[in-house]
Amino acid sequence: MQHAPPLLIGLGNALRSDDGAGIQLAEAIAEQAPGIEVVLCHQLTPELAERISQARAVLFVDAWNTADAAVNQPQLHLLEATNGGNPSGHDLTPGRLLALSTALYGACPPAWQLLIPGEQWQMGDQLSPRSAAACREALPLVLAWGTHHA
Repeated sequence: MQHAPPLLIGLGNALRSDDGAGIQLAEAIAEQAPGIEVVLCHQLTPELAERISQARAVLFVDAWNTADAAVNQPQLHLLEATNGGNPSGHDLTPGRLLALSTALYGACPPAWQLLIPGEQWQMGDQLSPRSAAACREALPLVLAWGTHHA
């Protein structure tokens, strides 16, 4: 679709500390960039395939449990559609969801995944200093991504 907005899918659990980084960043984008369609979800579901098929571009934002304490910057990766696995539950990855979009709707926009490093996963609604700093660093990058794909 030529005039479809870019789609940002914020993933995570806002009640499990750093696992909520994708949700918090997506909420900030929704406030600052009305030209980006924002979806918040606890996990990926097959129902997202239709929205993805209609988007100009897609960005998945999620927390990343990295054991490397030296990694403090958000990591941006280009995604490709990948087949295989069960297209439901926790087995549904962004790549599999892109493949599902292609299979069901014949369309798969360019897609990326932005991973926010995290270290705290216990109950709580506050991000660790590491994740909070990575979200602040990611915010202008995501805004620029949205402007580029608008």
